[in-house]
Amino acid sequence: MRLPGFSHCFELHQSQRNAIWRIVQSGNTGLFHAVGAGKTAIMVAATMELRRLGLANKPVHVVPNHMLMQYTAEFVRLYPCASVLMATKDDLAGDRRREFVSRVATGDWDAVVMTQSTFELLPMSQEHTKEHITGIVRELEWAVKATKADDRSNRIVKQLERMKKVWRVRLERLENQERKDDFLHWEALGIDFIAYDEAHLAKNLWRHTKMSRIAGLPLANSQRAFDLYLKTRYTMSLYRDQHRGVVLATATPVANSMAEIHTFQRYLQPNTLRALGLEQFDAWAATFGETVTALELAPDGSGYRLNTRFARFINVPDLMAVFCDVSDVRTREMLNLPVPTLKGGKPRTVSCRPSSALKSLVKSLVERAERLKTQRVDPRVDNMLKITNDGRKAALDMRLINPLGSQDPEGKVALCAQEVHRIWSETADHRRAQLVFCDLSTPKADAQFSVYDAAREMLVRLGIPEGEIAFVHDAETDTQKARLFKKVRDGVVRVLFGSTPRMGVGTNVQDRLVALHELDCPWRPCDVEQREGRILRQGNRCDEVEIIRYVTEGSFDAYSWQTVLTKAKFIAQVMSGDKGLRSVEDVELATLSYAEVKALASGNPKVIEKAGVDAEVARYSSLFSVWRNQRFSNESEVASLPMRIESLARLVQCLEEDARRAEHVLTSTDVRAEIGGLAVQGREAIGDALRVAVRRARHAGVRRASEERVGQVGDLQLWLLVHPEPDEVHVFLRGSAAHDCAAYQTGPALYSELLRVLQGMPDRWKDAAERLESLRKKLQQLQDELRRPFEHQDRLADLLARQRELAKELDLDQDEVGSQAVEAEDQALAA
Repeated sequence: MRLPGFSHCFELHQSQRNAIWRIVQSGNTGLFHAVGAGKTAIMVAATMELRRLGLANKPVHVVPNHMLMQYTAEFVRLYPCASVLMATKDDLAGDRRREFVSRVATGDWDAVVMTQSTFELLPMSQEHTKEHITGIVRELEWAVKATKADDRSNRIVKQLERMKKVWRVRLERLENQERKDDFLHWEALGIDFIAYDEAHLAKNLWRHTKMSRIAGLPLANSQRAFDLYLKTRYTMSLYRDQHRGVVLATATPVANSMAEIHTFQRYLQPNTLRALGLEQFDAWAATFGETVTALELAPDGSGYRLNTRFARFINVPDLMAVFCDVSDVRTREMLNLPVPTLKGGKPRTVSCRPSSALKSLVKSLVERAERLKTQRVDPRVDNMLKITNDGRKAALDMRLINPLGSQDPEGKVALCAQEVHRIWSETADHRRAQLVFCDLSTPKADAQFSVYDAAREMLVRLGIPEGEIAFVHDAETDTQKARLFKKVRDGVVRVLFGSTPRMGVGTNVQDRLVALHELDCPWRPCDVEQREGRILRQGNRCDEVEIIRYVTEGSFDAYSWQTVLTKAKFIAQVMSGDKGLRSVEDVELATLSYAEVKALASGNPKVIEKAGVDAEVARYSSLFSVWRNQRFSNESEVASLPMRIESLARLVQCLEEDARRAEHVLTSTDVRAEIGGLAVQGREAIGDALRVAVRRARHAGVRRASEERVGQVGDLQLWLLVHPEPDEVHVFLRGSAAHDCAAYQTGPALYSELLRVLQGMPDRWKDAAERLESLRKKLQQLQDELRRPFEHQDRLADLLARQRELAKELDLDQDEVGSQAVEAEDQALAA
């Protein structure tokens, strides 16, 4: 594929070229490539091609706020002659708004690049917004009527009525709003294509559902998502409501829950959802999800209760088959990008010994959890989420609990500072840089203690100049952040501290990165990928890099890491199209159960062992599912193969006889035939006779399909199959088997076709004989395969047994239903 105007300084990977072609050809696309796969270049080149081909007039590129200048510069580097307008927040300030709208609307721009904030400041017209909100209110009214007609719970009706009231208030506010700038709305800009980068930031799209009290469902409703929804619908309306005009790009389309796929489907393929009857979330959830009821600790600590969660996803391959119509999924394993080698092949874990203060605190957490279990504690005073947060803080640094405490020389901060200093010294010649991620204890003006400040003080004491250490939080504006990132790329700043939200998405400072440190475990699986994508990225000059995770023994750390990585693995398996996963059990990450807190606090290594066993069980269960499905397929095929072999054997015998007959016909110089009662010989005579017979049959006007014998070629009979439809005539030779000939219009063509069929009979016989031999071998192989058991059967059985033992020993079987594998695999192995 050629890209006129594309810079010769860059070379696109095949995956990028494929994605560009897909966007141009197919329309709406979810560009779900791994972190660092070059999504910017794909969107830029795709929109430029759409402009060149006349399929788009004025594309807009929407990027996170801090990436505006970086993205625009990248655009111009890729297409040096492109006419690009960069829109900032200042362009919409005061009197400059009129000038901005005029420049966008009247200019012939190859692209308009703006931030997500600027994108939101350009609302749809009141009429368009009112129309959509009215439609939402109407849908809710229908849902209320349907619920009342079904004699459903009054509680659901009340929920729907509350939702309807919220939207009506929003509609009234819109109608009563006085707009000074009626010209300042999205439709006036003339934009007809949207390329939205980091689209996972707009995943909180409204939905009405009767499952609002079911845990595990993302039910947030953000203005950013609703604004994008309105603009994508308007853009598609410009293409006669076809799925065109929208590209959503993100490395992590599933940030935390598989239910987020429905949101992207609503953005990208609303017509498909409507055609399948899955537009409403409840219908989608009934098709691809299941609720799981489990015993959980009551919030008031009075005991246990049955709680229902949307935690299992079924029919996963069918879901992904629909989703992949508009999504281009490319994982890191699929792409095999030229990224640095990870030292040791995996992140290195640094274990930190727990201090006596930490041990005491963990014991107090157990006592708090015990009180929740045995006493009626107000959830606003204490609950399991608070206990989990305190445990996470203590694992990071005890001074987050007690700011007046002393520094732990063997704690995370101290060990991280030593590792950073060691790497800083070893890489001084090349001025390599390092990133340190810490989501807890970010620097704040009113904070008594900050891990960031403590780590910087230690690094300065160890000999690193303070000017080479920076916090991403100190860069308040987009310009300051861009300047800071340039210093890191140039080796001026060699140690950069930041949190995942501030230093994750869009932080392209990989040029000199040699190490990445993770002081705490993030909440969501997507955050792990975003963190590590900062260093395992194209453009890094280092041949080998290191990722270091710090885990405090006897704390919540190891378990949290194991849980979040297990969930990340499940998500990756689903997104990569693993057909062995018919169902996926979601993992709850927010809080630990009482039994888990107690076991972790006691320093019981069996908790970590259980997490590892659970992950192995999930892996072998997936393999077993694939093996079982393949076995069912093999059994079905073994049952049908003998009949197919018998039928094919008869056909081979018939074809052999006909091949001998054809050979006898072809021995003479000219083919002789008898057609319509007349003996004919040679190309012209046989061709003319066939043409007359076919023409007569075409005009016969039969009422139903009928066969008619019109002659003979050697020992082979010549037949016509005539249909009631006009011009539906088939010619075939019949001996021991039937051999189709094409019914051409002219005599020479009919003769050539007849000759081709006669000459091809020996080859047809040989092909059938080879297929017969292949089927016989396949039957034998399948029978041998069916005699073999699942190769990991013993290992899986041992793991399942150990999983049950650990659950019993850790008292986890009292407050949890169990994992996905335990429910199904006992029956499977017994079978």
